Order: sequence, then C-alpha cells, then structure tokens
Amino acid sequence: MDTDTRLTVRDLEKGFGSEFHLSGVDVTVGADEIVALLGPSGCGKTTVLRCVAGVETPDGGEIAINGEPVFDGTRSLPPERRDLGMVYQNYAIWPHKTVYENVVFPLKHATSVPSDEYDERVADVLELMEIGDLAGSPATDLSGGQKQRTALARAIVHDPGLLLLDEPLSNLDKELRKHMRYELQRLQHELGLSVLYVTHDQQEAFYLADRVLVMNDGRVVERGDPESLYRRPESPFTRQFVGVRNRFTGTTERDGDGERVVRTPFVDFPLGNVDYVENGGETDEVACFLRPDDVEIGQFADGVDGRIELSGTVVAEGIIGDRYELTVQIDETDATLVVHTDSYRQFDRGDEINLQFQPKAMQVYEAES
Repeated sequence: MDTDTRLTVRDLEKGFGSEFHLSGVDVTVGADEIVALLGPSGCGKTTVLRCVAGVETPDGGEIAINGEPVFDGTRSLPPERRDLGMVYQNYAIWPHKTVYENVVFPLKHATSVPSDEYDERVADVLELMEIGDLAGSPATDLSGGQKQRTALARAIVHDPGLLLLDEPLSNLDKELRKHMRYELQRLQHELGLSVLYVTHDQQEAFYLADRVLVMNDGRVVERGDPESLYRRPESPFTRQFVGVRNRFTGTTERDGDGERVVRTPFVDFPLGNVDYVENGGETDEVACFLRPDDVEIGQFADGVDGRIELSGTVVAEGIIGDRYELTVQIDETDATLVVHTDSYRQFDRGDEINLQFQPKAMQVYEAES
C-alpha cells in the first residue's frame, strides 16, 4: 500500500444514456495535498467526485482510497464504507436538526468512534471552525457562511483519509468567499487534509490547489501546478478557460542571419526570445498569446532588458473587480491589446499610453494547436 497516496482513480468511465460523459479520467491525490478539478459547468468534474464518493456508479475504471480498492470490476463499496468526507455545493445541511445533530451524524453512522467521545469530537471540530457557540442552534437560523462551516465540520469530524469538496464556496458572496478560501487553506495545513476540490473558478483553484486538472467534455485536457497552467498552458482549451485574453496570429520567416523571426500585426521579434511550442513539423503560421497582467503601462525605457515597447490609444475601459481593464489600439495598426492596471490608475477613452512587456511573456504556438 502506498501511504503517500490518498486517492487513485484510473481510466474512469461513466455514461448517461447514449451520451458518454466521462472518458479515461485519471486522478491522484497525495497525502496533505489539494488537487483541484477545474472546468466549466457540465464538463464532468462533479461526476468524478460523485463516483469517488460512491453516490454514482462508474461504468468502468478503478478507484482506490488510501490504497484500498473501493470500485473496480468486482466491487463497489457504499459511501459509508469509504474513508472520506464530503461537502456538497448546497451544503446538504438538515434543516430540522441543530448544528450539533448535523455534525455528529457521521460519528453515529459511518465510524466506530465510541459514543462517549461524540461530544468531545463535535465540540473540538466546532471550535476549530469557529462556530462553537452555535452547537445548539437550529440549522434554519444559520447564515450562508455558518452553514458552510457546519458542512465542513461534519465532513472532517470523523478524521477521514480524503475530503471531497464540490463547489463549496460558490453560494457565498465575494468577500466571504475570499475569507473562506483562506480558512480552507488554514484547515488543510493545520489538519494535513488530503482534498479533491471541484470548482469552475480558476482563481479558487490556483489559490488553493497544489495541482490542477483542467477538464472539458468529460476528459482531463491538461494537468499541472497552478504556476505552469497560469503562465504556460499547453492546451488551447486551457488557454481560453484561464483567461489568456490577448490572442493574435503571426508568421515566421528567416532573417538575413538565418534566425527565425515572428512577424505580427504590431511587432516583430526573434522566435528564440519567446516560449515557442511546436506540434511536429515546421510551419510559417503561429498563434501568439499574451496575458493582460504581463503588459506594463508607463514610460518607455529605451528597450531595457530587451522589452518590447508599443504606443496606443485607449478605446475601451472599465473597473473589473479590483483591477482596471483597458483595451488599447496599437498605433498604426488595427490590433488591440487588453491590459490590466491598478484600479486607482484611471484612464479615459482616447488617452494615449505607452505599453511594454518582456518577450518571454509571449506564448507562441504552431497555428495547428
């Protein structure tokens, strides 16, 4: 048994009628690790979670928790015999029960914890979740944040080997969501939890997870750590989903020294200075991507550090969250770039501004990708 692996999912298959929903999904979660399944609604991420939990039965594949098979071709253990806790998107708090009665439920029905330890276990986990004074409160009196903490307490009170979280923050307002992201991270570090976390929110996934699996149409299309997926996504779907907003086409050709140069509608640059991904063979057409956050606004620095420098005119602007987003038309071209800046630095349409970015911030792919 591999004591460093809490969850192993191999070649998971699950169909609904004639539509094949999951195909060949592989997932692992290590000890003290958070792995996020990230993707749009309907991509299959929650179905993976439900198969792991035992509330959906796969059509094929294998699932093991703490090295023990819970599903394969010969067995499918019920949820209560799987060493896990789960928080559903709607929390699934019983409205007719108190906070204590909700949280004590797994101890009574899914574990061998002696009954004389129930009160202490529940009291400890409620204090950990900072709702110790609500033990006797009816669930109907709880706020959204208190319901979420109650659901988390119920999921971890029996010290499960694996914690499953299905969009646990999606029903909270923006500020509470930010706070609970921190709280989840704190809990994970304090308790050494192993977590499979489902979300459609890339910020949530990148903030919390050690590894992220991007899903689309029932398949894992890319996997990696948050930094690599944010900075250098390889899949076209991932680039679109995680918000690489600036996309433009270009061509490559050889200069007088035989070096390949990328020519775009607004700037030319040596191919050797950028992150270039080939898909086999050599092509003259490329697709270029640049994150808005990688473009700086300010005075030119005369090409310091080899930066690419551009001038343009603001054609659209607005505040998005805590950032200011500008669309800038590059001088003497039809090309536009979306850029971000601090929300206190406001610009108006028609303003002339200077932009600069490092060539290494550019992602260049063969056009077929």
